[in-house]
Amino acid sequence: MQEVRYCTLSQVDDSRLKYAVVIAQYEGKWLLVRNRARDTWESPGGRREPGEDIHDTARRELWEETGALAAEMELVSYYQVEDFGALFFARITQLGPLPEGFEIAERRFCQALPHNLTYPDMHPSLFHKVQGWLNMQTGKGELWDVFDGERRLTGRQMRRGEPIPPGDYHLVVYAWTENAAGQFLLTRRSPIKGFPNMWECTGGSALAGEDSLTAAVREVREETGLVLAPENGRFILSYRREDAFCDVWLFRQEFDLGAVKLLEGETTAARAATREEIRALWERDELVPYPYFQTFFEKI
Repeated sequence: MQEVRYCTLSQVDDSRLKYAVVIAQYEGKWLLVRNRARDTWESPGGRREPGEDIHDTARRELWEETGALAAEMELVSYYQVEDFGALFFARITQLGPLPEGFEIAERRFCQALPHNLTYPDMHPSLFHKVQGWLNMQTGKGELWDVFDGERRLTGRQMRRGEPIPPGDYHLVVYAWTENAAGQFLLTRRSPIKGFPNMWECTGGSALAGEDSLTAAVREVREETGLVLAPENGRFILSYRREDAFCDVWLFRQEFDLGAVKLLEGETTAARAATREEIRALWERDELVPYPYFQTFFEKI
Protein backbone atom coordinates (compact mmCIF):
# COMPACT_ATOMS: atom_id res chain seq x y z
CA MET A 1 0.00 0.00 0.00
CA GLN A 2 1.30 3.43 -0.97
CA GLU A 3 1.02 5.82 1.98
CA VAL A 4 0.79 9.49 1.12
CA ARG A 5 2.54 11.95 3.43
CA TYR A 6 1.66 15.62 3.09
CA CYS A 7 4.18 18.39 3.54
CA THR A 8 3.81 22.13 4.04
CA LEU A 9 5.17 24.35 1.31
CA SER A 10 8.11 25.31 3.53
CA GLN A 11 9.20 21.73 4.24
CA VAL A 12 10.30 20.70 0.75
CA ASP A 13 12.84 22.37 -1.50
CA ASP A 14 11.47 23.01 -4.99
CA SER A 15 14.32 21.06 -6.58
CA ARG A 16 13.03 17.82 -4.99
CA LEU A 17 9.61 18.00 -6.67
CA LYS A 18 9.42 15.40 -9.45
CA TYR A 19 5.69 15.18 -10.18
CA ALA A 20 2.59 17.33 -10.46
CA VAL A 21 -0.92 15.92 -9.97
CA VAL A 22 -4.00 17.99 -10.80
CA ILE A 23 -7.39 17.23 -9.26
CA ALA A 24 -9.56 18.86 -11.92
CA GLN A 25 -13.17 19.95 -11.97
CA TYR A 26 -15.36 21.01 -14.89
CA GLU A 27 -18.92 22.28 -14.54
CA GLY A 28 -19.17 20.90 -11.01
CA LYS A 29 -17.91 17.41 -11.85
CA TRP A 30 -14.52 15.77 -11.43
CA LEU A 31 -12.57 15.13 -14.61
CA LEU A 32 -10.61 11.87 -14.80
CA VAL A 33 -8.68 10.39 -17.70
CA ARG A 34 -7.79 6.94 -19.01
CA ASN A 35 -4.37 6.13 -20.42
CA ARG A 36 -4.39 4.22 -23.73
CA ALA A 37 -2.39 1.42 -22.11
CA ARG A 38 -4.81 0.92 -19.19
CA ASP A 39 -8.49 0.37 -18.42
CA THR A 40 -8.37 2.34 -15.15
CA TRP A 41 -8.95 6.00 -14.32
CA GLU A 42 -6.70 8.68 -12.88
CA SER A 43 -6.33 12.42 -12.48
CA PRO A 44 -4.12 14.32 -14.93
CA GLY A 45 -0.50 14.62 -13.92
CA GLY A 46 3.00 13.53 -14.73
CA ARG A 47 6.71 13.96 -14.37
CA ARG A 48 8.38 17.34 -14.28
CA GLU A 49 10.65 18.06 -17.23
CA PRO A 50 14.24 19.35 -16.65
CA GLY A 51 14.26 23.05 -15.89
CA GLU A 52 10.47 23.26 -15.78
CA ASP A 53 8.63 25.22 -13.09
CA ILE A 54 6.32 22.84 -11.21
CA HIS A 55 3.33 25.11 -11.93
CA ASP A 56 4.13 24.87 -15.65
CA THR A 57 4.28 21.08 -15.26
CA ALA A 58 0.77 21.10 -13.86
CA ARG A 59 -0.57 23.38 -16.60
CA ARG A 60 1.12 21.34 -19.36
CA GLU A 61 -0.13 18.01 -18.05
CA LEU A 62 -3.63 19.38 -17.61
CA TRP A 63 -3.79 20.47 -21.25
CA GLU A 64 -2.10 17.35 -22.67
CA GLU A 65 -4.35 14.97 -20.75
CA THR A 66 -7.71 16.79 -20.72
CA GLY A 67 -7.68 19.43 -23.46
CA ALA A 68 -8.27 22.21 -20.91
CA LEU A 69 -7.89 25.56 -22.69
CA ALA A 70 -8.42 27.73 -19.61
CA ALA A 71 -8.45 26.92 -15.91
CA GLU A 72 -8.14 28.52 -12.50
CA MET A 73 -5.37 26.55 -10.81
CA GLU A 74 -3.99 26.66 -7.28
CA LEU A 75 -1.31 24.75 -5.43
CA VAL A 76 -2.86 22.78 -2.56
CA SER A 77 0.04 20.90 -0.95
CA TYR A 78 3.26 19.04 -1.47
CA TYR A 79 3.18 15.30 -0.92
CA GLN A 80 5.51 12.31 -0.74
CA VAL A 81 4.95 8.69 -1.67
CA GLU A 82 8.46 7.70 -2.63
CA ASP A 83 9.44 10.88 -4.47
CA PHE A 84 8.01 14.32 -3.77
CA GLY A 85 5.25 15.88 -5.82
CA ALA A 86 2.97 18.89 -5.93
CA LEU A 87 -0.81 18.60 -5.68
CA PHE A 88 -2.94 21.16 -7.52
CA PHE A 89 -6.62 21.91 -7.86
CA ALA A 90 -7.94 23.19 -11.19
CA ARG A 91 -11.37 24.53 -12.00
CA ILE A 92 -11.52 24.24 -15.80
CA THR A 93 -13.43 27.09 -17.42
CA GLN A 94 -12.89 26.19 -21.08
CA LEU A 95 -12.48 22.66 -22.40
CA GLY A 96 -11.42 21.74 -25.92
CA PRO A 97 -11.02 18.33 -27.56
CA LEU A 98 -8.39 15.88 -26.36
CA PRO A 99 -5.04 16.80 -27.95
CA GLU A 100 -3.77 14.25 -30.44
CA GLY A 101 -0.48 12.45 -30.09
CA PHE A 102 -0.55 11.96 -26.32
CA GLU A 103 -1.26 8.92 -24.16
CA ILE A 104 -4.84 9.70 -23.05
CA ALA A 105 -7.62 7.74 -24.74
CA GLU A 106 -10.71 9.27 -23.10
CA ARG A 107 -12.08 11.57 -20.43
CA ARG A 108 -14.68 10.87 -17.78
CA PHE A 109 -16.85 13.31 -15.80
CA CYS A 110 -18.06 12.01 -12.45
CA GLN A 111 -19.62 13.07 -9.17
CA ALA A 112 -17.46 10.73 -7.07
CA LEU A 113 -14.36 8.64 -7.66
CA PRO A 114 -14.93 5.39 -9.57
CA HIS A 115 -13.71 2.14 -8.05
CA ASN A 116 -11.32 1.17 -10.86
CA LEU A 117 -8.51 3.66 -10.22
CA THR A 118 -4.98 3.39 -11.56
CA TYR A 119 -3.58 4.27 -8.14
CA PRO A 120 -6.22 2.98 -5.69
CA ASP A 121 -4.08 3.55 -2.58
CA MET A 122 -2.82 7.01 -3.50
CA HIS A 123 -5.54 8.74 -5.49
CA PRO A 124 -8.37 8.73 -2.90
CA SER A 125 -6.01 10.36 -0.40
CA LEU A 126 -5.06 13.13 -2.85
CA PHE A 127 -8.71 13.57 -3.79
CA HIS A 128 -9.84 13.96 -0.18
CA LYS A 129 -6.96 16.35 0.54
CA VAL A 130 -8.28 18.64 -2.19
CA GLN A 131 -11.88 18.27 -0.96
CA GLY A 132 -10.81 19.41 2.50
CA TRP A 133 -8.80 22.28 1.04
CA LEU A 134 -11.81 23.45 -0.99
CA ASN A 135 -13.95 23.50 2.12
CA MET A 136 -11.35 25.67 3.85
CA GLN A 137 -11.60 28.31 1.13
CA THR A 138 -15.06 29.42 2.26
CA GLY A 139 -15.41 31.36 5.50
CA LYS A 140 -11.74 32.27 5.65
CA GLY A 141 -10.89 34.22 8.74
CA GLU A 142 -13.04 32.24 11.19
CA LEU A 143 -11.27 31.63 14.49
CA TRP A 144 -11.19 28.09 15.87
CA ASP A 145 -10.04 26.77 19.23
CA VAL A 146 -7.03 24.46 19.05
CA PHE A 147 -7.18 21.08 20.83
CA ASP A 148 -4.40 18.59 21.51
CA GLY A 149 -4.60 14.89 20.66
CA GLU A 150 -6.51 14.18 23.89
CA ARG A 151 -9.14 16.79 23.01
CA ARG A 152 -7.90 19.22 25.62
CA LEU A 153 -8.02 22.92 24.86
CA THR A 154 -4.53 24.32 24.35
CA GLY A 155 -5.46 27.96 24.90
CA ARG A 156 -4.42 28.72 21.33
CA GLN A 157 -6.54 29.57 18.31
CA MET A 158 -6.17 29.04 14.57
CA ARG A 159 -7.66 30.87 11.63
CA ARG A 160 -9.66 29.01 8.99
CA GLY A 161 -7.75 28.59 5.75
CA GLU A 162 -4.33 28.39 7.41
CA PRO A 163 -2.38 25.09 7.46
CA ILE A 164 -3.08 22.98 10.56
CA PRO A 165 0.17 21.73 12.11
CA PRO A 166 0.43 18.00 12.92
CA GLY A 167 -0.85 17.33 16.43
CA ASP A 168 -3.30 20.24 16.42
CA TYR A 169 -7.04 19.68 16.05
CA HIS A 170 -10.22 21.75 15.77
CA LEU A 171 -13.84 20.78 16.40
CA VAL A 172 -16.29 19.81 13.63
CA VAL A 173 -19.99 19.09 14.13
CA TYR A 174 -22.62 17.29 12.04
CA ALA A 175 -26.30 17.92 12.74
CA TRP A 176 -28.91 15.49 11.40
CA THR A 177 -32.51 16.70 11.78
CA GLU A 178 -35.36 14.15 11.75
CA ASN A 179 -39.08 14.90 11.83
CA ALA A 180 -41.88 12.75 13.28
CA ALA A 181 -42.44 11.09 9.89
CA GLY A 182 -38.87 9.72 9.93
CA GLN A 183 -37.61 12.12 7.26
CA PHE A 184 -34.23 13.81 7.53
CA LEU A 185 -33.33 17.28 6.31
CA LEU A 186 -30.72 17.23 3.56
CA THR A 187 -29.15 20.07 1.61
CA ARG A 188 -27.19 19.94 -1.64
CA ARG A 189 -23.67 21.35 -1.60
CA SER A 190 -22.62 24.20 -3.85
CA PRO A 191 -20.61 23.21 -6.97
CA ILE A 192 -17.70 25.37 -5.74
CA LYS A 193 -17.23 23.41 -2.50
CA GLY A 194 -15.61 20.08 -1.80
CA PHE A 195 -17.92 17.17 -2.63
CA PRO A 196 -19.73 19.43 -5.12
CA ASN A 197 -23.46 18.93 -5.77
CA MET A 198 -23.70 16.09 -3.25
CA TRP A 199 -26.39 15.80 -0.59
CA GLU A 200 -25.44 16.23 3.08
CA CYS A 201 -26.66 16.88 6.57
CA THR A 202 -25.80 20.29 8.02
CA GLY A 203 -22.34 20.62 9.50
CA GLY A 204 -19.25 22.73 9.93
CA SER A 205 -16.50 23.85 12.26
CA ALA A 206 -17.09 25.17 15.76
CA LEU A 207 -16.05 28.78 16.27
CA ALA A 208 -13.71 29.79 19.07
CA GLY A 209 -15.50 29.64 22.39
CA GLU A 210 -18.33 27.38 21.18
CA ASP A 211 -19.14 24.00 22.64
CA SER A 212 -20.28 21.17 20.37
CA LEU A 213 -24.04 21.60 20.85
CA THR A 214 -23.92 25.37 20.40
CA ALA A 215 -21.96 24.95 17.18
CA ALA A 216 -24.44 22.39 15.81
CA VAL A 217 -27.44 24.67 16.46
CA ARG A 218 -25.63 27.67 14.93
CA GLU A 219 -24.58 25.78 11.79
CA VAL A 220 -28.18 24.73 11.10
CA ARG A 221 -29.43 28.28 11.64
CA GLU A 222 -26.76 29.79 9.38
CA GLU A 223 -27.05 27.26 6.56
CA THR A 224 -30.81 26.69 6.53
CA GLY A 225 -32.43 29.48 8.54
CA LEU A 226 -34.06 26.88 10.80
CA VAL A 227 -33.86 27.25 14.57
CA LEU A 228 -33.28 24.04 16.48
CA ALA A 229 -34.09 23.70 20.17
CA PRO A 230 -30.94 22.53 21.98
CA GLU A 231 -33.01 20.22 24.19
CA ASN A 232 -34.05 18.31 21.04
CA GLY A 233 -30.44 17.40 20.35
CA ARG A 234 -28.97 14.00 21.16
CA PHE A 235 -25.23 13.33 20.96
CA ILE A 236 -24.69 10.15 18.92
CA LEU A 237 -20.96 9.62 18.39
CA SER A 238 -17.55 11.23 18.03
CA TYR A 239 -14.42 10.31 16.11
CA ARG A 240 -11.02 11.81 15.36
CA ARG A 241 -9.70 12.45 11.89
CA GLU A 242 -6.34 13.82 10.75
CA ASP A 243 -6.96 17.40 11.90
CA ALA A 244 -10.28 17.46 13.78
CA PHE A 245 -12.51 15.92 16.40
CA CYS A 246 -15.92 15.29 14.82
CA ASP A 247 -19.17 15.16 16.81
CA VAL A 248 -22.38 13.82 15.29
CA TRP A 249 -25.76 15.01 16.61
CA LEU A 250 -29.36 14.01 15.97
CA PHE A 251 -32.14 16.56 16.46
CA ARG A 252 -35.68 15.20 16.50
CA GLN A 253 -37.72 18.22 15.55
CA GLU A 254 -40.28 19.22 12.94
CA PHE A 255 -39.03 21.32 10.02
CA ASP A 256 -40.65 23.13 7.12
CA LEU A 257 -38.85 22.74 3.80
CA GLY A 258 -40.57 25.88 2.57
CA ALA A 259 -38.85 27.85 5.33
CA VAL A 260 -35.33 26.65 4.45
CA LYS A 261 -33.13 29.52 3.32
CA LEU A 262 -30.33 28.42 1.01
CA LEU A 263 -26.95 30.03 1.66
CA GLU A 264 -25.19 31.36 -1.44
CA GLY A 265 -21.89 29.60 -2.01
CA GLU A 266 -22.86 26.83 0.43
CA THR A 267 -26.13 25.16 -0.60
CA THR A 268 -28.29 24.97 -3.72
CA ALA A 269 -31.30 22.83 -2.73
CA ALA A 270 -33.05 21.16 0.21
CA ARG A 271 -35.10 18.02 0.58
CA ALA A 272 -36.58 15.64 3.13
CA ALA A 273 -35.47 12.00 2.81
CA THR A 274 -36.24 8.75 4.62
CA ARG A 275 -33.52 6.38 5.79
CA GLU A 276 -34.13 4.23 2.74
CA GLU A 277 -33.80 7.21 0.42
CA ILE A 278 -30.62 8.33 2.16
CA ARG A 279 -29.12 4.86 1.81
CA ALA A 280 -29.99 4.91 -1.91
CA LEU A 281 -28.18 8.25 -2.24
CA TRP A 282 -25.20 6.72 -0.44
CA GLU A 283 -25.10 3.72 -2.75
CA ARG A 284 -25.28 5.98 -5.84
CA ASP A 285 -22.42 8.17 -4.51
CA GLU A 286 -24.77 11.15 -4.28
CA LEU A 287 -24.32 11.60 -0.52
CA VAL A 288 -21.18 13.01 1.08
CA PRO A 289 -19.11 9.92 2.04
CA TYR A 290 -19.35 10.21 5.82
CA PRO A 291 -17.02 7.70 7.50
CA TYR A 292 -19.55 7.30 10.33
CA PHE A 293 -22.55 6.67 8.05
CA GLN A 294 -23.24 3.02 8.93
CA THR A 295 -22.60 3.44 12.64
CA PHE A 296 -24.82 6.51 12.90
CA PHE A 297 -27.90 4.83 11.47
CA GLU A 298 -27.31 1.73 13.58
CA LYS A 299 -27.16 3.85 16.75
CA ILE A 300 -30.33 5.83 16.11
